[in-house]
Amino acid sequence: MKASLRTIFLSFLAVIVMGLGTYSRAEYPATATPAPAGTATPAPVEATPPAGMKLVPADLTADLNVSFYSQYIWRGYQLSKDSLVIFPQLTVGYKGFAVTTWVDLDTRYRNDPSKKFTLQETDVIASYSNSIAPLKLNYTMGWILYDFQPKKNQELFVTLGLDTILKPTFSIYNEIEIGQAWYFQLGVAHSFAVYKDWSLDLAGSVSYLHDKTDIKFGNFHDGNISAGVKIPLNNYLSIKPNIQWSFPLSADACRQIKASGLDGHQNTFVYGGIILDLAI
Repeated sequence: MKASLRTIFLSFLAVIVMGLGTYSRAEYPATATPAPAGTATPAPVEATPPAGMKLVPADLTADLNVSFYSQYIWRGYQLSKDSLVIFPQLTVGYKGFAVTTWVDLDTRYRNDPSKKFTLQETDVIASYSNSIAPLKLNYTMGWILYDFQPKKNQELFVTLGLDTILKPTFSIYNEIEIGQAWYFQLGVAHSFAVYKDWSLDLAGSVSYLHDKTDIKFGNFHDGNISAGVKIPLNNYLSIKPNIQWSFPLSADACRQIKASGLDGHQNTFVYGGIILDLAI
């Protein structure tokens, strides 16, 4: 499965690159440039698009995000320990539709006896986003494929957000392959200008997990608080040092997160790193 996902991902990138290249090389009516005096050959002809047409569609977006983190924590669970983890993420979007590929690269994977550099997880996300302007409501719905060796899983999700103070969001995730589990998450976020175009980004979330098919859990699950300083380097590239705190929200979550951890005795984690983001 992992090999096939890698093949799909590379094929997808190749299609995008070839598509953009073909689009940019389309033969528009040419505008000839007069040849410099004394030369026998005319200057190269430059292709120019018709008025109002762009070489790349205005609604086509791409974002490459790479995080270098001290630990991989997902929904409160400890998925790495004592190693640098790298999370490359590529999103291509068009008119509200988007496809995202996210990868977990563990530089010293704990579950491998040789502790070698491992591609441990590959996720593919297909989504659609839109907004209802009069209500200041935005929404995203989609599907996620998790390929976390040796398991894989699928989820459907929907996120509702309000374009108001603290930008509240409410997300629902429904597991559809391994069993019937539901994960509900309420989040808030706010950014403060700190220096020129730098911003201090704060966010927090709480969750509730209902899982009666695997771990037999039904209670408040995990909370997460993050703080980071976003530093734009130019119009496209930014860097963001970020720190996060993950903690259980109930006695049941304390026991369950601790029991499922890599070392069996932690359920609260402070971790962080550097996030590089290139938006086109």
